[in-house]
Parts: sequence; C-alpha cells; structure tokens
Amino acid sequence: MYTYSSFEDSGTFILLRPILFLLLAVAFLLFLAILISRIRNSMLNAFAVVSLSVVTVFVALQVGYYHAIIVDEIGLGGDPVSFYLFFTIAAFSLMNPILYLLTSQKRNIVQ
Repeated sequence: MYTYSSFEDSGTFILLRPILFLLLAVAFLLFLAILISRIRNSMLNAFAVVSLSVVTVFVALQVGYYHAIIVDEIGLGGDPVSFYLFFTIAAFSLMNPILYLLTSQKRNIVQ
C-alpha cells in the first residue's frame, strides 16, 4: 500500500520511533553523566542539565503530536511503544535536574 514497507508494522505507524529512541539515549546519557562525578564536575552545570532536559521533553512531545496527526490522516493505529518511550523520556527529563541539584548540594556540603 505504501511506497515502502517500513512506515508501518502490524497496522501501527512506526516511522518516528527512531527519533524517540535517540531522545531516550540523550536523556539516559545525561543521567549517566550526572552520576559520574568526574563528568559532572568538569562538563555539566545546572543550566546545561535543565536546558537539555527541557529540549528533549519538548521534542518528544512534538514528535508524539505529529505522530498522532499522521496516524489519523493515513488511518493506521497508534504505536504503544512510542507512547511508552515518551513517558520514559519525560521521566528521565524530570529526574535529571532533580538528581543534578541533589548531587551538587551534597558535593557543597562535603566541601
């Protein structure tokens, strides 16, 4: 039906799923960078953590919104994997600034 078969799988639209996986990787790498003290002290500050978290959640929100529009227009079903990916990205984006602030306060108390 489509020019190429990777647009859909079992009646669900999956073309935008790799973008969500990339955003999840960015949020997870930021999470790991916050946990590793050498990276946190030398490469991260509060502005970078908050801005990366906000950008990832807003881009994921836009991808989900456009995903819903495309699915509605071409008559396919929604993608539950993309839905769960969005909530995982949102959880990491909420957790990263909180974790950074807690670890930076802990570091200031120790010094």
